[in-house]
Amino acid sequence: MKIILNILTHGDERIGLKVAKEIRKLNIDRNILTVQIANSKAFKFRKRFIDQDLNRSFPGKKTGNYEERLAYKLSAAIKSADFVLDIHSTKSELKDAIIVTNLNDETLKYVKAIQPKYVLIMNATKNNALISQAKIGIAFEYGKDNNPDALKKIVADVKKLFSHIGLINVKLHRQRQVTNYFSVVSEVKKPKGYKLLKKIKNYKLIRKDEVFATNGKNYLVAEDSFYPILFGENNYKTIFGFRGKRMS
Repeated sequence: MKIILNILTHGDERIGLKVAKEIRKLNIDRNILTVQIANSKAFKFRKRFIDQDLNRSFPGKKTGNYEERLAYKLSAAIKSADFVLDIHSTKSELKDAIIVTNLNDETLKYVKAIQPKYVLIMNATKNNALISQAKIGIAFEYGKDNNPDALKKIVADVKKLFSHIGLINVKLHRQRQVTNYFSVVSEVKKPKGYKLLKKIKNYKLIRKDEVFATNGKNYLVAEDSFYPILFGENNYKTIFGFRGKRMS
């Protein structure tokens, strides 16, 4: 079995370094578990990326810009692994979410072993995310970069997965939790000068014809009902976040 613990897909999301430090304490054979620093250059310069978002750059290009070339280089290693766990943080208020690009029966089995609060099937960026190249790819978005609770929960849930597949033998605290599934279907554009209304929260339904953003004079109105996913003022430059649909 080969597992990649991928960190620093975004160079400013340093929680992955802390997760890797804790997971290394498990002393798992390095032939099985590899820690991969995805974008070391962005990390060095304390930037999210150099030319473009690495997590929107796969499968990459042999002669493209920096992130496109990096994605092309990383793809071979990612495809060769049985599991890829991609560790992120977020500037939004979204918490405790696992992201997948393909929720097939095999992936679902491992997601259920983790028992996260939220599962996001990321159809909006399905072909360009790092985990899209993996046989089984799971991304962790559990909270903000400096949040100790987010760190603790990521480490605990990675251990749950490792215990489930027989990689470690430790006694873990498990609690029964309902998992909420959302299909993330498209981006929600952010016109220049518009700000979200304060009432807009991740996972809280925005109904058709409801106002969700304004520039002080004009309003953005939902054309259809949707759940805001990864919403926030400063997450992205050109979008507020993503439009989600609740799944049964």
